[in-house]
Amino acid sequence: MTNFIIATHGRLAEGFYESVKFFNSQIENVYYMNAYVEHNDFEKDFIEKVKELSGPPLIVLTDIPGGSVNRIASKHMTAYGYQVISGINLSILLELVFSPETINEEIIERVVTSSREQLVFMNKLIEEMEGKEFTND
Repeated sequence: MTNFIIATHGRLAEGFYESVKFFNSQIENVYYMNAYVEHNDFEKDFIEKVKELSGPPLIVLTDIPGGSVNRIASKHMTAYGYQVISGINLSILLELVFSPETINEEIIERVVTSSREQLVFMNKLIEEMEGKEFTND
């Protein structure tokens, strides 16, 4: 079973974790790290958590691609053999955590692509849909 660490600035990681628990309160392979909330040595805490979870495959999900949390996670991914996905959203998190498949690079690429397509400016979409409704009559 793949383990997941959600790591973000502030308490966003905890919010994502609680959302996963909302869908399945029995989940035991998802962990979170709220960076820079209680103290500032996120890198030390992060490495300790990665070492604690060594063994099964590990995927780290971070919030901002260029942010310090992601830079730290990316810095150590080769040494500790985990994968990093940045720009987390709830859709990608749920799809990965509840995937019945063994997660590999191909699945990660598919899920990331799918996640990009789910970001929608609803005002524009509805405007376009309403325009089509009037032209189809």
